[in-house]
Amino acid sequence: MIKRLMFPVLLAGMLTGCGLLPRQEPASVTDAELTQRMEFANKEMQVRLQYSDWLLASQPQQREQERERLHNQPDLESRVSLAMVNSHPDEPVASRRAGLDALKGLQPELGLDAQAFLRSWIALGEQLLARDSRRDDQSKEVQRLKRQIEQLSAIDEQLNRRKYQETGSALP
Repeated sequence: MIKRLMFPVLLAGMLTGCGLLPRQEPASVTDAELTQRMEFANKEMQVRLQYSDWLLASQPQQREQERERLHNQPDLESRVSLAMVNSHPDEPVASRRAGLDALKGLQPELGLDAQAFLRSWIALGEQLLARDSRRDDQSKEVQRLKRQIEQLSAIDEQLNRRKYQETGSALP
């Protein structure tokens, strides 16, 4: 008998508890609301694209000014912009890595559209960083080989001088 009474009481308690949960948006969003959200998302994406276009075409001095403008700005958009400036393809490798890491860390705070855009920016930045790292490695290897060639040339020159001195003094 107690078991029969417990089930309705337990069910009533669970249903009452569900009423305390935050209510979700209704499944049916009006066309006007959907249109408004799409317009906002499109404008936001246009702003991001314009900023990235400007940033990619910017000169080092412009990026430095932008970095100074954004420095210590606490809002999310400024932090994203600063990370984008730091991850510019012409910035030093360490700055680019730090900028890309910052963008990855900021992604969860952004909306889905912004996340999608930044995933593309990050992927491009990582590809360029990998390419530039390979190029740096190759450049270091070329420099190492040049130093070895110079050392071997110096040794060869010394050997030739000794040989000339030995043969020159042996001649009557």
